[in-house]
Amino acid sequence: MPPPSSARLTFRSWTEEDAALAEALWCDPEVTHYFGGAMTREQARGRLDKERECENRLGMQYWPMFLRTTGEFAGCAGLRPWSMDSKTIEVGVHVMRCAWGLRLGEESLRAVLAYGFDRLGLPTIVAGHGIGHDHSQKLLERVGFGYTHNILWGPQAIEVRMYAMDAGMWSLMGTRESA
Repeated sequence: MPPPSSARLTFRSWTEEDAALAEALWCDPEVTHYFGGAMTREQARGRLDKERECENRLGMQYWPMFLRTTGEFAGCAGLRPWSMDSKTIEVGVHVMRCAWGLRLGEESLRAVLAYGFDRLGLPTIVAGHGIGHDHSQKLLERVGFGYTHNILWGPQAIEVRMYAMDAGMWSLMGTRESA
């Protein structure tokens, strides 16, 4: 089940009919620059299948998000088991280029964090970003994540800065609006 709608976004679950949306997002080299680069169409469809399977199995995925006013696809945001430790839950946001600069990443991140902490009762959520992705760093810090360490992630051994937030910190910062 996806998170409730936010002020400007609505979320839903991926369906098998969403291949074109998945390809538009994950085959874009600018969107995927900091997390491994553009996928092929087949890889994007595989990622779509993994997202659907994750929701069927665990009740979470990187849910597609849409502008409430127009219905335009804006990217995805959600939760999943972290690849380095499946008992730890990771949050992530992927925003379509057409939605860059609108602070939809922050809005969607707050909606997903509220869902993870308030509805699912998660004790801790982690997040990461590729080194050099200053916008992601500022976003994570703005919503209250604390830096923990760097890792080498994925088959390309991308250097990633990792952050964490626990439920106590969320209760202090989660409902605070951005400055």
